[in-house]
Amino acid sequence: MSKKDNWDDEANEVKSQWVKFNVPMEDKIFGTLLTKRQMKSTIPGKEGELVWVYELKAENGSFHEVDENKVVIPTPVVVNAEEVWSVGGKNSVDVQMRNIKIGQKVGLKFIDTQPSKTKGFAPAKNIRVYAPKNEDGTPVMDTAWLEANRDPEAEFNAV
Repeated sequence: MSKKDNWDDEANEVKSQWVKFNVPMEDKIFGTLLTKRQMKSTIPGKEGELVWVYELKAENGSFHEVDENKVVIPTPVVVNAEEVWSVGGKNSVDVQMRNIKIGQKVGLKFIDTQPSKTKGFAPAKNIRVYAPKNEDGTPVMDTAWLEANRDPEAEFNAV
């Protein structure tokens, strides 16, 4: 029997892939920015607020998850090339990501934490955005992905 005949078997479930930043200077992802979109937050106290989500076609990276007691799991999750991963935005990341174009190579790295300005809240995570440049100073673009995903109709209508 093929997996197609048993399509709803648990082994065939597609898991959502969200990068989680828990270990400073180790948790990071690098790849091509595929989309920027907004969705309603599910974070306690911020439910319903619109937050940015960035989807990347990964080249590499890794990050650590936490268990049910919020203890870091020592073995990192490895981000494999060509996988699509989502990264949730936050104000400091969103400001930096405004300068990143769809199809551009980009990296996000968890640097450190800062004490929360609101008593009782978790420390703020400092996540930096990196955008490699070509020798001429232009951003590195994923030209193969851009070519494969170009919209000829949009290009025709833009003329």
